[in-house]
Amino acid sequence: MSVVEVVPYNPEWKTWFNELRAQIWLHISDVALDMVHVGSTSITGMSAKPIIDIDIVIQSPEALPEIIDRLEKLGYSHVGDLGITGREAFNLDGTPIYPHHLYVCPNDSEALRNHLLLKKHLSENPESFKRYNDLKIYLTKSVVSREEYWKSKTLLILEFLRAEGMSTEALEEIKRQNI
Repeated sequence: MSVVEVVPYNPEWKTWFNELRAQIWLHISDVALDMVHVGSTSITGMSAKPIIDIDIVIQSPEALPEIIDRLEKLGYSHVGDLGITGREAFNLDGTPIYPHHLYVCPNDSEALRNHLLLKKHLSENPESFKRYNDLKIYLTKSVVSREEYWKSKTLLILEFLRAEGMSTEALEEIKRQNI
């Protein structure tokens, strides 16, 4: 069995996101700008780990303490940025209705921009979509750890982000954080 489970696209992933969003948004809508479905499960047709990636978008880092407080009341624990500047991670204390990763990002953060540009690129470029999808499936058969899996995708992701106009400085920071 592979250390990373990547499965064919499941149209239910959009429903999973919408249900998770509805549960959380009710409690944060007055202090957050948006909740965005990102990552491979958000891209129609893309094989993915069956885990929903969600970015809660806030106006500025000053809103973070209030978001932390409200998410804690919903059973989420703040676990910090996990080495990614501009992206605060949260774990659910308990069993989620759907597996998911929850992040909070200021609307001007490179982490949010990275997520949105990658989603845009893969959604609009069939050749890139195929290359990324094929790489992920290949890696599930060849890598020995989750860390090796995500590190092995980094150079291709950087290529796509460069094509979307991300600055050299931002690309170097992503590379530094992921390789």
